[in-house]
Amino acid sequence: MAFYTAFAVAATIVYLTVPAAYTPVWAAIGLSSAGAVLLGVRMHRPAHRWPWYVLAGALLTFTAGDTYYSVLVQYLDATVPFPSPSDAFYLLTYPLLALGLYGLARYRWAGHDLPALLDALLLTAGLALPVWVFLVQPLTRTENMTWVQRAVSLAYPLGDVLVLLLLARLVAAGPGARGNRSLQLLLVGTLALLGVDVTYGILRLNGAWEAGTALDVGWIVFHAAWALAALHPSMAELTALRPREPSLLPARPRLVMLGLATLSAPVVLLHEALSGGTRDGAAIAAFSGLMFLLVLLRLGGMVVAHRTAVAREQTLRTATAALVAAQRPQDIEAACDRAVSTLFGPDAAHASALVPAVPDAGPDSWPAATRVVSVADLGPAAAARLRGLDTALACPMVPPDRPPGGDLPGLLVAAGPLKRLTEIRGPLESLAAHAGLAMERIGLREEISRRESEAYFRTLVSNASDVILIVDDDNTVRYASPSARAVFGGTEPTGSVLPDLVGRRDRERARQALDALRAEGAPETHDHWWVTRDSGRTEVEVRCSDLRGDPTVAGIVVTLRDVTEQRQLEQELTQRAFHDALTGLPNRTLLLERVERALLRGRREPALTCLLFIDLDDFKMVNDTLGHPAGDLLLMAVGERLSGTLRRTDTAARLGGDEFAVLMEDAREPVDAELLAAQILQTLSRPVRLLEDSVSVSASVGVATALDSANADELLQHADLALYAAKAAGKRQWRRFRPPLHDRVVRRHELQERMDAIVGNGGFALRYQPVVDLATEEVVGFEALLRWPDDPRGTVPTEQFVALAEETGQIASLGAWVLRNAAAGAARLQATTSGPAPYISVNVSARQFREADFVDQVRAALDTPGLRPGSLQLELTETVLMRRDKQIDAVVQRVKDLGVRIAVDDFGTGFSGLRYLREFPVDVLKIDKSYVDDITVDTRQFALVEGIVRIARTLGLDVIAEGIETPEQWALLTSMDCRFGQGFLFARPLVPDQAAALLDGPAPGRRP
Repeated sequence: MAFYTAFAVAATIVYLTVPAAYTPVWAAIGLSSAGAVLLGVRMHRPAHRWPWYVLAGALLTFTAGDTYYSVLVQYLDATVPFPSPSDAFYLLTYPLLALGLYGLARYRWAGHDLPALLDALLLTAGLALPVWVFLVQPLTRTENMTWVQRAVSLAYPLGDVLVLLLLARLVAAGPGARGNRSLQLLLVGTLALLGVDVTYGILRLNGAWEAGTALDVGWIVFHAAWALAALHPSMAELTALRPREPSLLPARPRLVMLGLATLSAPVVLLHEALSGGTRDGAAIAAFSGLMFLLVLLRLGGMVVAHRTAVAREQTLRTATAALVAAQRPQDIEAACDRAVSTLFGPDAAHASALVPAVPDAGPDSWPAATRVVSVADLGPAAAARLRGLDTALACPMVPPDRPPGGDLPGLLVAAGPLKRLTEIRGPLESLAAHAGLAMERIGLREEISRRESEAYFRTLVSNASDVILIVDDDNTVRYASPSARAVFGGTEPTGSVLPDLVGRRDRERARQALDALRAEGAPETHDHWWVTRDSGRTEVEVRCSDLRGDPTVAGIVVTLRDVTEQRQLEQELTQRAFHDALTGLPNRTLLLERVERALLRGRREPALTCLLFIDLDDFKMVNDTLGHPAGDLLLMAVGERLSGTLRRTDTAARLGGDEFAVLMEDAREPVDAELLAAQILQTLSRPVRLLEDSVSVSASVGVATALDSANADELLQHADLALYAAKAAGKRQWRRFRPPLHDRVVRRHELQERMDAIVGNGGFALRYQPVVDLATEEVVGFEALLRWPDDPRGTVPTEQFVALAEETGQIASLGAWVLRNAAAGAARLQATTSGPAPYISVNVSARQFREADFVDQVRAALDTPGLRPGSLQLELTETVLMRRDKQIDAVVQRVKDLGVRIAVDDFGTGFSGLRYLREFPVDVLKIDKSYVDDITVDTRQFALVEGIVRIARTLGLDVIAEGIETPEQWALLTSMDCRFGQGFLFARPLVPDQAAALLDGPAPGRRP
């Protein structure tokens, strides 16, 4: 460029100072300018060369016209006609210049830039008006010119206007000529050409034009400026695609130029007004209207651009919010995809992708700035994600203010039409920058999380009780966690061979386990080792994991957990689960397990399995008299004696409470079990020393053998039945199971089921046996007796089902039913008689007295409608008197307070003494039938009954003799002043109707 500048200056000086060299110098200047353009194209290799070739052709045609004109004038001394061939070359220059400038504008700015076009039209119209008024219009008024001359004269200024329009379009579409020296030189040359052409036209119009003057310097500047524009390196940028900077308002210099252009019409109008009249009003008005319309279009475009910018800004805000909330790279890509879709709109085919900046995922060289790329250059993976589109805009995911040279997180690639890509380039760059920040934020968070996790796990490993070891291929411990010292007894295991650190018995197994893990490729193994240390042995649970493939570990990870206390606890729990806590004997669970095992072995071998159930007699009395601690000592002593009596192969167990069991294995005959039962009874019969007292204890034993049992459950059931039979036979007895025992139990179970059904539906029956005044033979009351209802399967004796009810606990509900119905029956009987109201006597068991609601039951019976006060009598057995306590005394007293009479039933059959009759609030004494039966034949029995009657009368008690069956018995009882009696002699137990008839009929007895 410096050489050509020096050449142009020297040629200009020669041109102005040496008139003889005018023609060759001018030709040299023109040819050199065209050659410089071609040289610049070759040197800088622009993306599109043909616009520069066209501009070089324009310079050549311009030079050809000047050379032709100069040769005719200087060498041929001829007059150049107008128009001449030189004018043809001149006029050809303008379309070539326009075509070349159009090509530069086309490739420099993609798509249609309406604002830039409107600005170019405004500038062109502003400059075209003076040209039209001061140059074109005078030419149209010249009279001595032909139409060809006039047309050629008009073509020059119109060509200049055309070149000016295209140059303005080139400049207006971007940031002007700032930053591009080549464009600045093109602008200088074009303005020089326009100025010289306008001056040339005016001088030619006035006939003052002369060649070789200083005015020719303008054309030299035109040639030189355009040549230097092609030689400058920035010329390649004029055909390279430039992003269109979105701007709602033009730059300030452009606004000044546009403002001056719009003032051209008022200035021309003012000039003509001051010159003596307006001659070109129509032209001025037309140009003014045109510029007004262009200004309106420009403002409308600004409004549309503003709306578009607001929509894109809203899209970016939404995308930014989504990027801020993104937690994963997939969230970032989804947010970018939504934003790109919104920016493109629904009408344009598009696609987007985030391409990581790694060599195997894209091109070898990644753009440091945003640029248009071919989708094929991004690699097959990215091309597939971009849906086969051809052109894409690659935006680096870095903020624009970040200095170059840093790591590139990736590219935001948006594929679509080139025009739309150019329009949304700015928003895409901003979106890519925010996506890069989001990606960096996620990466930073992951790094922080990773470091925190590392610190967290480092802390866990340092403080964990489990031992973590890393073992190399030679079984050497490379790393040991701090807890290893506690397990290995203070020894630092690092550097030691791991199998040498465990017990001698486990060393070979530990070595084999490590070798097998390496050879077989199993992910992990589990085992238990013993570790020997000074204070003893430690059992550890071992887990080995092969992590040799992990570069961060590169070894076998062995985890050791001290399970010594856990094993001890398991043993203790097993002991508690299968042994009795008090005696230490096996419990029911362990006994059943051993019974099952013994029965299985007995099927394979000639051995007999026997089971003994042992129940202590009167153990409750020991607890009640000496206390529970003494009872516990007694149970422990019984367990020790049982264990000392048995063989090593036998098992003594405690089933619960005072129940024990003995499993006898390897017996030859059932008699062996019977002998053992007798030996146990003898052993337990010896006195036991408890605290300060000595206690004699006895037991009952039930024996069962596998000969009579099919399985363990049946063997236990048979032993229990045998024990039941032994207890029924009395204390200190043993019984062996016999099949009849099972039959009795079955019958008892059936009886219980029948009784449950009858109790449930209230099906029992009441019978009423009259109580007679032996002197007057009048019925004074009835005893309510419970009877089994009519049943096709047979009637059950009262003693049998009452005893079962006592045993099963149903006596309470059964007694309440009797009390309630007897009171109702008595009320009905009292309503049918006109004489004195008979009382009703109801038997009450000892268990009923201990029911919490017994007093309420009595009160409810007394409230029976129609029952007269004082007509309820309760009969107690001597058992209640023997077991009386504060609770029974309180209940009896409360019952007495309700007006109920108390009678002692079956007096003389128990062990009660006369003291009970004095201390207990008894009203009636009933002599048992066993005493009445023999008074007619046994004088001693007569004297005994007579004594009881006298004692009762002395104590103020009424006496009722039970079981009177003969007139002789009646006569003897009457003679000893026994006032009342009952028995079959007077009446058997009656149904209610019979009892009512008895009250209204004759006396039931027969006087002797």
